Amino acid sequence: MSSKKGVPKAPSAKWQATLRRARPRAAAGKPGESGQAQRKTGQQAKAPALPPGPESATGSAAEGQAATVIQCALRRFLARKELARRRQEHREYLEQMEKLQREAFLALVRREREAARRRQEAEAEAERRRQEERRRRARLLDAAFDGDLGEIAAVLREVDDLLTGEGVGHDEAGAVRRRQRRVALLECEDPRGNTPLSEAAAGGQSQAIRLLAEQGASPNCKGAFGRTPLYRAAFGGHLEAVEVLLKLGADPRVYADDGSTPAQVASLDAVASVLQSWDLSLTEAMLRNMEAERQRRAQEAERNKEAEAKRCARGMNLKVQQLAKEQQQCHKELQQAYCELSRRVTEHDKCEQRHMGKAELTLQAIKDAEAQVDRLRREAQKAEESLAMARLELREQTQEGEEEAPGLKCQVTELHDVLMKDVGDRIRADGRWPLVIDPSGQAATFLRYQDTNYLDAVNPDHLRPERIRLALLGALRYGKPLVFDLREVDLFPAVQRQLEAVQPGLAEELLSRRLLDGDRYQSLLRPNDGPEYGPTQFQEARLGQFRLFFVTKVQWPPAEQLQVLLPVRVQLPRGGL
Repeated sequence: MSSKKGVPKAPSAKWQATLRRARPRAAAGKPGESGQAQRKTGQQAKAPALPPGPESATGSAAEGQAATVIQCALRRFLARKELARRRQEHREYLEQMEKLQREAFLALVRREREAARRRQEAEAEAERRRQEERRRRARLLDAAFDGDLGEIAAVLREVDDLLTGEGVGHDEAGAVRRRQRRVALLECEDPRGNTPLSEAAAGGQSQAIRLLAEQGASPNCKGAFGRTPLYRAAFGGHLEAVEVLLKLGADPRVYADDGSTPAQVASLDAVASVLQSWDLSLTEAMLRNMEAERQRRAQEAERNKEAEAKRCARGMNLKVQQLAKEQQQCHKELQQAYCELSRRVTEHDKCEQRHMGKAELTLQAIKDAEAQVDRLRREAQKAEESLAMARLELREQTQEGEEEAPGLKCQVTELHDVLMKDVGDRIRADGRWPLVIDPSGQAATFLRYQDTNYLDAVNPDHLRPERIRLALLGALRYGKPLVFDLREVDLFPAVQRQLEAVQPGLAEELLSRRLLDGDRYQSLLRPNDGPEYGPTQFQEARLGQFRLFFVTKVQWPPAEQLQVLLPVRVQLPRGGL
């Protein structure tokens, strides 16, 4: 114990613990005591706080270090977990892609096998029909030589039944087709070039000659060595056959290849006498009648062909209209499917915000809506392709037989199919870039508002070499068409000169498509073009989508342009705009 006076003793630890336990009890005592305790407490609170000791600082640093270690460990754990998840997703993606590739390859193999099978079946069917036709012709030739009228009639009925099975009717057009098919069969030839009527004449079968001639066979056809049926009948000494042939219009003046006439080679004097005494005026009259009948049949066939073309055009028009309606319906359904997908996504977002616990249901609804959108998108694409092909067939049918300027023709509404999509590969097969001839100017307006690099040849600023170079590079870089609008002026030579100013030989390389071979286009690059035009930015797929179009309002461009470019004439609908 210290004996110094004036120095208060420090309270012991036991005494401090007793004070701490007593303070709450004092606070719960009388009201006066509670106020005094509060005033004392306030006075004590005004006293300055003591600084923390070294033990407290060391504990805080240890706790912070421990928290840092825990956080680092947790982050590493989460990172490893995320990495494992992504690797698993990548493996699943690769497996899925491999599975899809296998399925696509198998589907392609199946389609190719099915196409090969159909081709083989078609070829086998065609070969079977050819063999049947050869057997039918051989039967007709043998029956004509033998004079078997029943077999001849049977062969003709067989041909008529075949046409009926093919859907040929008995109206005027059907009668024309049946007559043409029957005459084609009657004019068939054996390996030596002899027709059935010539064989009947060689066999002396007068009734067979009369039947074949009534069905349309020609009595003046030439066979082996230029010999007519009358020549062969006279040579064989068949008097009755000679008389029948003369009455049917056989000309006794026709020479064979060796210069001899039927009268000169007649094996019987009676046959020679009939030939020499025959009135040639009757033959002349019959020949005129036969020529008139031939012309009448030719005109009838031509009218029938035109009527058939009109019927086909009407049918194709109806088909195009039906396909257009189907395409519009597909696009309408696709738009509705997109709206439904948007609604499903909105529902899913609301459920997640409200924590309604229905995320799985809404996600499944989104997947179903996406599947519906994909299916309808494929159907719309298929309908669009069918419509484009039908329009192409209609254009080809309406253009058939017309003697007009060479090249392609299309409506304004078909420019996208003809130019941008090249339906039917007409432009690619020709090898020349299109020259769109449109006096109305609608084609130029259409191309200007498409995703193209448009250059107005009338505007001098557009024909600056640097601008042409950048427009060409941009079209190659992004796989877009480059359009030169020549307006109503012949500015094609000026465009060629400006292309040569960009780079010598560029006009020829661009028009001949040699610029697209290999990396020849990289000769257009300059050091100050920037990274977007670097050599690695040009992709082969986009280079394959590059197009070059020339548009003019001149109705009849110079012949030099029509030789270098493929004319595509834009036709306005009948009745004007």
